[in-house]
Amino acid sequence: MSGEAPPPAAAPASVNEAAVGAVLDDIRTFRHNYWAPLLLGFIMLFDSWDSIAIAFAMPALAIEWKLDPMQMGLLISAGYGGQFLGAFSLGAIAERVGRMPVIIAAVALMCVLAIACAIAPGFNSMFVLRLLQGIMIGGALPVAITYINELAPTKTRGRYFGLYQTLAMSGFSIAALLSPFVIPYLGWRWMLGLGVIPIVLLPLVWITLPESPRWLARAGRLDAANKALAKLGGRAALFTNADEPAKTDTAPVAKPNLLSLFTPRLRGHTSVITALWFLTMFVSFGLTTWIPSIYVKVFNIPVERALNYSAMASIAIFICLAITGTLIDKYGRRPFALGGLIVTAIVLLWIPIFRPESELVLVALITTGKVAIFFGTFVLWPYTAETHATPVRALALGYASSIGRASSMLTPLFVGFVLARGASVNIVFAFFGLFALIAFILWIVRTRETVGKALDSV
Repeated sequence: MSGEAPPPAAAPASVNEAAVGAVLDDIRTFRHNYWAPLLLGFIMLFDSWDSIAIAFAMPALAIEWKLDPMQMGLLISAGYGGQFLGAFSLGAIAERVGRMPVIIAAVALMCVLAIACAIAPGFNSMFVLRLLQGIMIGGALPVAITYINELAPTKTRGRYFGLYQTLAMSGFSIAALLSPFVIPYLGWRWMLGLGVIPIVLLPLVWITLPESPRWLARAGRLDAANKALAKLGGRAALFTNADEPAKTDTAPVAKPNLLSLFTPRLRGHTSVITALWFLTMFVSFGLTTWIPSIYVKVFNIPVERALNYSAMASIAIFICLAITGTLIDKYGRRPFALGGLIVTAIVLLWIPIFRPESELVLVALITTGKVAIFFGTFVLWPYTAETHATPVRALALGYASSIGRASSMLTPLFVGFVLARGASVNIVFAFFGLFALIAFILWIVRTRETVGKALDSV
């Protein structure tokens, strides 16, 4: 297979991390095999809920506050601007202090800010609150995904991650499904305020889940790593020279920073990851955040019917994500990314080229694109985790996520600018289709399969 191989690690793989990996591969307890991805997945469901709730609230919010398209775009972009800052900064912090403290602190603040957004009195306060909430949303997600990938057994890592990710990404679908009921009957403020729910589950995370034993081993904290393994139901790892960690590769490694991703051995891979995240998220979040408003403002579809169309798309997305999570270890990461991106490119380019006038045909094409692009976004997370070593994994996922959030921040501004100038919405769909096509080509020529690859060998 042609393409760029996953880059070598910036430092030799830790022997003691490999010992931890061997224990994790053998654990058969409920807490490790199911509880960890289920609990964190359910909590991060509200991360995606908070991220997208503003899109479904926007049609009603825009009417109540008399917002123009640029103001609508700014409110949506504020959240993604915060996510850009949070994804990188909190990912870097997680490399220094561990995964678990960052996850708990970010989710707690995310919940508090959900209530603050729900009672915001106007545009300016909502903009600031969405920016702050975005920092927590953007920071919690890549660190949680890093943690899940570091717990996952090698042979079933895709399925393990898929269980977590299906729940985590279902917030998009559930928000779409509930919005036709929550917004008309309770109001858009409830749509935003429901993001407070996971705060009641944080004590369970603290009590039942340990720090990442891989991170602890890399940091030279071997006793703590064995305690973490015991908490998950595993045996003690057979560390090398455990009595003298300072004389082995278990001594604390140098703290990574952004430049670690741009060393000669990593910069080529980082450039590919950057492009894939930017292009894929531009399309994914563009379709997710703006389609309800485009249905209403451009195609004159009533708000309730527009929300129902989005809900139907979300049901299909949830089903496809669940299927992908069960099959990704069998068929690999690349086939799902390639298939999703080429279908997205075809259906979105069809709209500006053939200009369908039927509402049902238009909705069918857009829905197909929304569903297909989620295959591309789903695969980006495990692929990025599996091509970076433990010392930079959270940093890499944070960096990649920040690129995706920057792209997501630009999308609402781009769409808002096009619509505010009275230009054809076909320009929007043409850009989305072309970006999906470019990402498809990059997957073909610059990536290789990572299924079954041990994380300690990266």
